[in-house]
Amino acid sequence: MVTLIVSDIYGHTANLDAFANELVGDIVICSPYETKQSIRQRNEEDVYAQFVNSVGHDNYMSKVERAIVSHRPQLVIAFSAGASAAWRAIANIQTNLPAKLIGFYPGQIRNYIDVQPKCQVDLLFPQQEAHFELTPVIQVLKKMNNVSCTRTRYNHGFMNALSNQFNKYAYLHYTHLCEQQIVMLQHSHEQEKLEV
Repeated sequence: MVTLIVSDIYGHTANLDAFANELVGDIVICSPYETKQSIRQRNEEDVYAQFVNSVGHDNYMSKVERAIVSHRPQLVIAFSAGASAAWRAIANIQTNLPAKLIGFYPGQIRNYIDVQPKCQVDLLFPQQEAHFELTPVIQVLKKMNNVSCTRTRYNHGFMNALSNQFNKYAYLHYTHLCEQQIVMLQHSHEQEKLEV
């Protein structure tokens, strides 16, 4: 079973590799950039400006869509701008959809709440967002079929050790949750094969 990890604006970093190494199965990482990033710690505003100027949200969404079509993952785990890109990509794909998307703090999703996902989606929001009010966005998303929203007690970036908002306990908890999802999907996939 393939799991696709879609990075945030920091791209494919050593920290993302560490997260991927915690998970079982075949793991593929999709990043907005062509090369692995060697970022240690940089100002988040600078990293965002680099992302917008060199890639942009629309191009990243197209790249994520190509990665889903090419790798045919059962599960997509995506972060921030990557989660919003995956949300949009899944709505565009017609066949070979993943079984599930787990999206962490997808702030840009507020601009795409008219999109209808075609698979199960679990969205994990931060406690609050600096640039917009979360409550109305969550209220709209919760009414959609196949969409589950959780408002965590953590801040945007809690899964990324490069972020000032990183939270070790949240990281451990949600890494375990992602691992459980992979195991459940693998089991269900194996059951389907036996039944055929």
